[in-house]
Amino acid sequence: MELKQITQKLKKELSNWDFEKAIEFSGKNESQTRDFLIEPFFNKILGYNPMDDYLHEYSIKVGGANKKVDMAITLSGKNPDILVECKASTVNLNTHFGQLNEYCLYQKQVKLAILTNGIEYKFYSRSNDSNEILNENPFFVFDIKEYDDSDVENLAKFFKLNISLSNILEEADEIHFLEKFNDSFYQVLSKKEEGLIKLIFNEMGGKRISPNVSEKIYNLINSISIEQVLEKIKAKESTDNKRGIVTTSDEIKAYNIIKTILSLSSKFKDDIERVTFIDYKYHFSVVLDDNKFKGICSIETKTNSIKLKIWDGDEYELNQISVAELTKYKNQIVNAAIKAIES
Repeated sequence: MELKQITQKLKKELSNWDFEKAIEFSGKNESQTRDFLIEPFFNKILGYNPMDDYLHEYSIKVGGANKKVDMAITLSGKNPDILVECKASTVNLNTHFGQLNEYCLYQKQVKLAILTNGIEYKFYSRSNDSNEILNENPFFVFDIKEYDDSDVENLAKFFKLNISLSNILEEADEIHFLEKFNDSFYQVLSKKEEGLIKLIFNEMGGKRISPNVSEKIYNLINSISIEQVLEKIKAKESTDNKRGIVTTSDEIKAYNIIKTILSLSSKFKDDIERVTFIDYKYHFSVVLDDNKFKGICSIETKTNSIKLKIWDGDEYELNQISVAELTKYKNQIVNAAIKAIES
């Protein structure tokens, strides 16, 4: 089945599921939450068979003790690929990440982990940082009470007959890479470490930096100077795109996120230098080769809404311009870019 077909199937199953009744029956009991909410989610919605695909109360040796994980999903081989920790429907999941993280420490072959209270499902991937086990932030969250079409499309990637762990892990890594880049860039600017100060001084033509000069530069790195530099960058990017139009900070932010998404795709990264943008009065387009007929996508911002429009495809409402929001549509953006190359 294609992703679009699975998405439609899941939308139908979710809309037909009386989850409010299931929440009511689950009460504050973890066992009942598993019976009325979590089991139907994995079994009826995502197509996992309790006899063939997952086990309850899977035993893991944690230190010298045996502990039980609520669910262990095995996609191939003998060892589980995904661990699921279940809580009662009334429980706030924010304080239970440590427990799931510990299980994955002692079950090293596990690739993904899910923390759920039957209403909210938090999907975690293994961290590439040797000091961490799971990435602390989930790469995807699905809420059965509040979801949109893009959430269902992302959920469809976990459908039993279609799941590809390698693809899911690749996307999870890209999401975390973008998040860490933004966080790290902020830290570099806010900490104003000596290395950054020396780099700026070198660009100023300086040779040997003194404590007095270092302090001057330190004090000049602030929100005002960063804003002034940002305006110059925006103007340069506009000039580079031969338009001479100063774009908004949100549009530049969207462009950079979209370009990073494309650069991380093995299908497109070799053509990344061809990606540019064209700014119009009412929308902002990401294109190939400065060619308006080779569109990838566009961002349309109005007073009360932000829309992402895929070239010759669908359009999506965005809550904000952010890494998390735009990476929901990674596949659509990459596919549109590939079509633009072929056109």
